[in-house]
Amino acid sequence: MMKNTILIAATALLVSACGTNPPKPRPACPSAQQMEQPELLGTWRAELRGQPGPVTLQLGKHPEWNGTVKGQIQRPSGNAIVVGDVNQGKLTMEESSDGKKVSGTWLGDVVAGSCAKEIQGDWLDDKDNSIPFVMRKQPQ
Repeated sequence: MMKNTILIAATALLVSACGTNPPKPRPACPSAQQMEQPELLGTWRAELRGQPGPVTLQLGKHPEWNGTVKGQIQRPSGNAIVVGDVNQGKLTMEESSDGKKVSGTWLGDVVAGSCAKEIQGDWLDDKDNSIPFVMRKQPQ
């Protein structure tokens, strides 16, 4: 009986492993248009014009929404939650300082020739005041 149980479990594991597609290899230096979630994962340093820094973003895979990120923003004034994605070279992220309502929005463009390691755009607060930003990926 035990041998049958082990055999069934091993067969199920093998079938499920064969049914999944391995992730596509990512380019060593993705263009702005090629940037996807894998390049967005990790630690980023952001500079917001006229604002105190440093601002650090730690981004991981979103646990519920495939292809998006979820993480933390650390600022001198406090921390916030952030979720977002990048699509066709365009970054969109929303942050929330209380976990309930949007307190800021990041809208940016992946910089051409940066190997998906720099994003420039505007951060908008909850009153739509705009502040230019530059985000740079930090080494792992």
